[in-house]
Amino acid sequence: MKNLITTLLLFFSTLIYSQDLNLKGTVLEKDTNLALAGATIQVIGNESGVVTDFDGNFEILVKIGDKIKVSYVGMKTIELPIITTPISVYMEVDVNQLEEVTVSVGYFDISEKDLSGSITQIKSDQLEKNRSGSVESILQGQVSGLVVSESSEPGGGSGVSIRGTNSILGGTQPLYVLDGIPVDPLTDAEGMNGSGGSQSSLSFINPNDIDKIEVLKDAAATAIYGARGANGVILITSKTANNENGKDKISFSYENYVTSVRRNINVLDGTGFENYMNQRVLNQIYQEITDPNRFGGPFDGSQLINPENYPEIIEYTIPYPESTGVNTNWQDETYRLALSNRYNLNYRGGDFKRNISMGLGINNQEGVIINSNNKTVNFNMNAKRKAFNEKIDIYSKTYFTHKQGNAASVGNGEIFQQRGVVSQALQFQPIFSLLEPGQDDDIYSSLNEGNVVSNPYTLAKYVMDIKESTSFRQTLQLVGKITPKLTGTLKASYNFQKSNRDNYYPLNTTRGRNTNGEASQAFLENSKTYAEANLRYRNRFKNHRIDATLVGTYEKNEIRSIFNKARGFGTDATAFYNFASAEEILTPITQFREVGLLSALFRVGYNYKRKYFVDINTRIDASSKFSTNNKSALFPSIAFSWFASKEDYLKKYDKLNELKFRISYGKIGSNPISPYQSLALMTPIRYNFNDEIITGFYESNLANDDLTWETTDQFNFGVDLGLFDSKLNFTVDMYHKVTSDLLQYVQLPPSNGYVSRVDNFGEVENKGIEFNMNSVIAENENFSWDINANLGLNKNNLNKLNSNLDFQLGPSVGFSQAYPILFMVGQPLGIYWGAQTDGIYSDWEEAINSGIAGAAPGEIKYVNNFVDLDDSGQPLALQEINFDDYVKIGDPNPDFTYSISNNFRYKKWDANILFTGQKGGDLFWVDSWQLSGLQKTTNVLTSSFENSWSAPLVYENGNYVYNPSVGQLNNASHPGAIIDTGSRALPSDRNIFDGSFIRLKNINIGYNFDFSQGRNMRVYISGQNLLVWTDYPGYDPEVRTYTKNPQKRGVDFGTYPGTKSILFGLKFNY
Repeated sequence: MKNLITTLLLFFSTLIYSQDLNLKGTVLEKDTNLALAGATIQVIGNESGVVTDFDGNFEILVKIGDKIKVSYVGMKTIELPIITTPISVYMEVDVNQLEEVTVSVGYFDISEKDLSGSITQIKSDQLEKNRSGSVESILQGQVSGLVVSESSEPGGGSGVSIRGTNSILGGTQPLYVLDGIPVDPLTDAEGMNGSGGSQSSLSFINPNDIDKIEVLKDAAATAIYGARGANGVILITSKTANNENGKDKISFSYENYVTSVRRNINVLDGTGFENYMNQRVLNQIYQEITDPNRFGGPFDGSQLINPENYPEIIEYTIPYPESTGVNTNWQDETYRLALSNRYNLNYRGGDFKRNISMGLGINNQEGVIINSNNKTVNFNMNAKRKAFNEKIDIYSKTYFTHKQGNAASVGNGEIFQQRGVVSQALQFQPIFSLLEPGQDDDIYSSLNEGNVVSNPYTLAKYVMDIKESTSFRQTLQLVGKITPKLTGTLKASYNFQKSNRDNYYPLNTTRGRNTNGEASQAFLENSKTYAEANLRYRNRFKNHRIDATLVGTYEKNEIRSIFNKARGFGTDATAFYNFASAEEILTPITQFREVGLLSALFRVGYNYKRKYFVDINTRIDASSKFSTNNKSALFPSIAFSWFASKEDYLKKYDKLNELKFRISYGKIGSNPISPYQSLALMTPIRYNFNDEIITGFYESNLANDDLTWETTDQFNFGVDLGLFDSKLNFTVDMYHKVTSDLLQYVQLPPSNGYVSRVDNFGEVENKGIEFNMNSVIAENENFSWDINANLGLNKNNLNKLNSNLDFQLGPSVGFSQAYPILFMVGQPLGIYWGAQTDGIYSDWEEAINSGIAGAAPGEIKYVNNFVDLDDSGQPLALQEINFDDYVKIGDPNPDFTYSISNNFRYKKWDANILFTGQKGGDLFWVDSWQLSGLQKTTNVLTSSFENSWSAPLVYENGNYVYNPSVGQLNNASHPGAIIDTGSRALPSDRNIFDGSFIRLKNINIGYNFDFSQGRNMRVYISGQNLLVWTDYPGYDPEVRTYTKNPQKRGVDFGTYPGTKSILFGLKFNY
C-alpha cells in the first residue's frame, strides 16, 4: 500500500511539473519599488527569453518547476524556481556592476570592461585629494600623456596638451565636454597692449561639483567628436542626487590657504649693484687700453693708468666710489604673502524618481603680486524628475558663474612695451627707492638710458586691469524608452558668456603721465545655442550583444565685441568710468561673428561573449567656416579588443584577472580658424584726404575656396593587465598620429594686392608610448596603501611644410623682437634656433684670431658655422654672426613626463602624496638676455655677475691700479659688465635652460570624525608645490607665459611667478 501511494505521488508530481504555465510577472528595484523596463528573463536550460516592457511587466511560457534567470544592467542577477503565477521579482543593486557602467565615452556610457578605446577616468575620491582651485590643475599628474602648463595668477589660464602638439595654428587645448555639452572657453575681453593674461577655459566650473572626469586620448574614443577631437577630449560629469534614496544631505567645506612665491630669484642687492656699475667702468677701460690696435700702443701691465698715458679714460668715472646706502629688494616690495579662502555649500536630496542637487562655491583668491586678486562665485543645480507615468526622465542642469578681479600688469607700454611687473621686479635697480609723495618716475631716468620708466611696485599697485565675467548655462534633457531596447534622448542648451574689461594707467605711471591718463573699456559676448537628438539601441542575442547609437547635433555661436580707448583725463578721479572727460576718444573697434556646426554620428558596438569586441564610429561635421565645397568632412574610426583572460586556456591562471588587447584607427579633425577666412575680406582704415579723416577699405584676406579641415590619422595599440585579484594593474598604450593639411596664415607679397591668406599645407607627426600602473600594497580594516604611477613619452616631428619651404619663422619674442622660434621640416614643432656659443673671449689675441666682427675681451664667443664670402668667392676677413650661422639650440617638447601618487589610510587618518616630473623640455627665458647679459644699467643675477669676465683693475684713492691678483679673465661663464658691449642680444644657447624637474605637487593629510546618524567631518591640511628639484634658474620650470599659444611653447617672459601654498580645511557632511 505504501509503495502504491509513493508511486501515485511521484506520478502526480511529475504530471504537475510537466504542465505548461503562462508565467506573468513584474520586475522591480528593491530599494525604490520602481519598475525596471528592459530586464531580461530567460528560462535556464532553454533558449527562450523575453524582456520587460515600460512598466516592468513580462509574460513567458514555462513549465512548473523550471528556473528562470532575471538580469538587468547594474543589478544582481536572480535565479528563481517557478511554482505559480503571477510573481514579483525584486532586484538589488550590484555595486561591482555599477562601477562598470560609470565610464562615459561621450554621448553615452558603457561598461568599463567593454572599452576598446584609450580612456582614463578620474573619480571623485581622487579629485577630493587634490585641493586645487582649477580643473586643469586637478588633472596634472593623473593621466599619462597629459601635460599641463599652469599660470599662478588668480583666474589665470592654463594650457593642456594630450599626446603632443598637432598643429602650428590650432593650439593644444582639448575639447571639454560638461554633462554631454561641448564647452566654449571663456576668454577675456581685449585689453591695452601689454596688460593682463587670458582666463582659464574651465573657470566657470567649481571643482567641488565634479563627480568624475574622463580623458579620451585615441581616435577610437575622440572620433565621436569629429572636427574637434584632434587634441583629445575631456569629459566632465557633475554631481547628482540619483542615489540618495529619499534622504537629504548637506555638505559644507571651508578652506583657508596661504600662498607665496616659490622662491625669490637671487639678483644683486644695493651694494652688489654698485659694484657691478663700478666694474662696468673698470672693464671698459681695460678693454680699451689693452687693444693692440690702440693708437699709442696697448697697456702691458707696466704703465701707470692715468690720463697722460691713456687720455681716453678721462670720459669715464667710477659712478659709486661710495655707497648710496639704499638697498631696495623689489621682489619683496612687489610680492606678498597672499591669504585666500574658499567656501562650498552643497545640498543633495530625493530618490531615483525625483531629486535635486545644488552647489554654491565662493573663492576669494589673492595673488602673490600686490593688487592682483580674483573672486569667483559658482552656482550649479541638477534636477531630475520621472514624468508621464514615469516613462520619461526629465533633467535640468543650470550653471552660473561670476568672476571679478584685478590682473597684474604685463607691460608699461613705453620703451619696454612688453616688460611687466615680474621683469621689472628682477631688473629694476636696487639703489632706487619707492617714490615719495610728489616724486615721479623722472628720478629713475639716469640709469634707464634717459628713459622714464615706472618701478614694479607702481605698476603692480596702481595700474588697473579689472576683469569681470559672467557665464550662464542652462540645459534641458528628456530621456525615454521608445521600446524596451530603444532609448531616445533630446537635449537643448543655451550658454551665454560675457567678459568686461576696464584698463586705466594713472598719472603716476610713465604711460599715464605721457598720455595724461589712458583708459580702455571692452566687452566680449558669446551666445551659444545647442540641440541634440540621440537614439540608442541595445539588444542581446544569446552570446551576442549589440549597442548602436545615432546622434544629430546643431550648434550656433554669435560673438560680439567692442573695444573703446581714450586718453587725456587730467585727473585719476574718473579713471575709466567717464570717457566724456577725456581729451581724445579713439574710434571704437567692434566685431560681430557667427559660427555654425551641424553634425551627425553613427556608432555601433558589438561583442561576443563579452570577449571579442568591435566598435565602429562614423561622424560627419559641416562647418560654416569653410566654403561650400569643403564645409563637410567625414571622420570615421574602428576599434577591436580581445578579452584574452576569458579564454579557457588562460582561466587556469588564478592570479590573472584581466588581460585585454585593444587596437584602433581613426580620423579626427580640427578647424582652428576664425570665421569667414575662406572669403575675400576687406578691412576698414581711416586716413587723411584733403585735410579730412576719411574711412576706406583695403583688401586684407585673399579668398580660398579650397580651404579645408586639418585632419589627424591616429593608430593606437593597448594592453590592459590585472593580477592578484586586480590588486596590481598595468595599462600600456602605443600610438602614432599624423596631422595633415595644417591650417596656416600666409603673408602675401605687396604685389598681390592682399595682405594675407589662410591655406592648408604641412604635416605633423606624433608618436609615443604611455604606461600606467596602480597597485594595492596593503589593505585591511585599519590600514590601506595604494600606489598609482604613470609615464608618457612623445616624439614630435614636422614632416613637411609647403612644397617650396624647408622652414618658417615663428612669432617674435622679447624686448628686441628677436625670432628664436623655428618650424623646420625634420624637427619637432617650435624648436629654438639661434647662435651657438663657446664661452667668453679672455683677451684680444683670442678675439682677433676668431675673425668674427665685434669680438673683444669679455664678449660672448659665438661659433661661426657659415663662412661669409666676397664676390670672388673668397672668405671675408671679418665674419658676421647672423641667421646663416644659427643652429638648433633647444626643443620645448619634453622627452617624457611622469607622476607617482601614494594613498594611505590608517584607521581615521588618510594621506595622499603626489609627485610629478618631466625630463627635458627646454625653456627660453627671455629675461636672461638682461639678467645674464650684463649689458645695461639694470639689475642682473648675482651668479652671473660673480662668474663674469672681469678686468684685473681696481680703483684706489682716485686712481686706476692694475692688480693681476683680482679679476677673472679666463674660464669666465658670463660676459663682462661693460659700457659699450658687443652683440649680446642675439638669441643663443645662453637663453636656453633645461626644463627638467621633480615636484612635490600635492600632499594632503586628513582626519575623519564620525558622528551619529551618518554625519561626519573631515579636517585636513594640504600643501601645493612645496618642493621642486630643478636646475632652471627662473621662478618655475612648469609655469609658462603663453599657456595657450602653440607657437610660443616653453617661452618664459615675465611670467607670473610660480607659487607654493599651504591649505587648512574642513568638510562637514550632514
